[in-house]
Amino acid sequence: MATLAPLPVNTKLISDTALCVPGSPTVAWSPLRRISRDEYDNMVRDLLGDTTQPATNFVPESPMANGVYFETNTYTSVSTLVAQQYQQAAETLAQTAVSSATTLAAILPCQTQDDACAQQFIASFANKAFRGQFDSTESSQLFQVYSDVKAQFDFPTGIQAIITAVLESPRFLYVFEFGQGTATGNVVALSPYEVAARLSLFLWRSVPDDTLMQAAAAGQLATPTQVEAQAVRMLADAKAVNAIQDFTMQFLQLQGTPTLGKDTQFNVWTSDPQIGAEMQDETLTNVSQLVLVENGGLAELLTSPSSYVNPHLATFYGTPQGSAPGVTVNDSALVQGQTTFVKTDLSSSSRAGILTNGAVMATQAHTSLPSSVLRGKLVREELLCDQLQQPPPGIPPPATSVPEGGTTRALSAAHANMSTYCYSCHQYMDPIGFGFGHFDATGAYQATDANGVTMGGPFPPIDATGQVLARSAGEFATTFNGATDLVTQLAGAAQVQQCFVVQELRYALSRIETTDDACSAQQVFAAFSSSQFNIQKLLVALTGSDAFRYRSVETSGSACQ
Repeated sequence: MATLAPLPVNTKLISDTALCVPGSPTVAWSPLRRISRDEYDNMVRDLLGDTTQPATNFVPESPMANGVYFETNTYTSVSTLVAQQYQQAAETLAQTAVSSATTLAAILPCQTQDDACAQQFIASFANKAFRGQFDSTESSQLFQVYSDVKAQFDFPTGIQAIITAVLESPRFLYVFEFGQGTATGNVVALSPYEVAARLSLFLWRSVPDDTLMQAAAAGQLATPTQVEAQAVRMLADAKAVNAIQDFTMQFLQLQGTPTLGKDTQFNVWTSDPQIGAEMQDETLTNVSQLVLVENGGLAELLTSPSSYVNPHLATFYGTPQGSAPGVTVNDSALVQGQTTFVKTDLSSSSRAGILTNGAVMATQAHTSLPSSVLRGKLVREELLCDQLQQPPPGIPPPATSVPEGGTTRALSAAHANMSTYCYSCHQYMDPIGFGFGHFDATGAYQATDANGVTMGGPFPPIDATGQVLARSAGEFATTFNGATDLVTQLAGAAQVQQCFVVQELRYALSRIETTDDACSAQQVFAAFSSSQFNIQKLLVALTGSDAFRYRSVETSGSACQ
């Protein structure tokens, strides 16, 4: 059953200190959700060693709400197609896992292929797949499945039946949280295994490892200090890259970057079919390296002139590739399978921070023209947490070419002024997007308003001045000249710093915030700001918050979660 998302509260959750009343924990309603496609793929990788990423072709998740683009199955129904996809994937994964003596041996905890070994496999595999929510009844049921199939076929086929049953189980596909102990008001503390599951889903997008399961079993996830200690350990693990890059992909809306189509006038794009995938990898590598290796902060994320590029992208940016040790990136979207990305200074092409990465600029653009609307909308909604209304039906699409003697900026202004209704939203987007005017539809730097045209000229100069209008009293407002000036001011804005905490809160909890999350959000922001806005400190502080460690109470017989 799908549930409706509440309306976002945004940065007022933090800036309005009156929303937090000290005392007992307060936590927003905790809906039931299915695991995401990214989580599914990571889980079967860690459970079975399978890296085929079967969930890639599953029905996509839905955005949380208008203006909040994190994709989650929190508010999505289960269709017949989804159920079929789960079934087919489970059967294929199980069959592959037992297809040879080698693959079977790799997943078994024992060498003897007998009933005792099957029991051990059930205890280890199912317990981890169900994130610790596994009891003797389920163990007996799985053993009966194994026994029935083994009697008709053989031991490997019995193990195959166990895997299939586990991967089709609601215990695997859904995140169940019931809480444990006595409720305080309308909230109850999560059980140790539920905390372990939240940690692994947030920081790894996968199942808990043995260390986390052992900590849960020993009651060592009971306090914020204990939970945060595990978070520090987990961020040092290579699996943390999965979550950082998944957050980045959704936060910057880069899911479709590898398949972007651009006009044939852009030779650099049409001559290199891999460039979209390489741009996506660049940004994902930038953020994961900054957060997990360089232990950097929000200001560096938004203003650093350096980026991780490979030789193709160095050519695109018009700069020699750096000489520092590189990072090997594996990507099935790339023809060569993997490539080395090296940290490189891109300041010569007016780059500063992730917003000026080619992937972001190319994605927030049209086929032939850059888009001040899309670029300004990204900043407004993702960096300032201001949600905007959808355009009304019947509004003509923007023009695809600039009239003779005109400019891209004038074309955008004409579109924004089509009606008072249009202007009421465009005034909060377009003037921000103008700051990125020096980047064409592919994200390449352009000195003049050529729009990718290779013939003709001279072309008019680009006016990259703009402004950020406050939507309500106390919000961030400024004027700027160019992208570097804009992102520098954004990096120092309290609203942007608060918004980043809210975005991480949404991602961690797979739901929209409410005022019941105010105390947690303000506590996390305090830790974030006191650490000079270090992103790892933010992530760790979030895991110790009440919003992360508690859930709302559900009474027996109440409506479906």
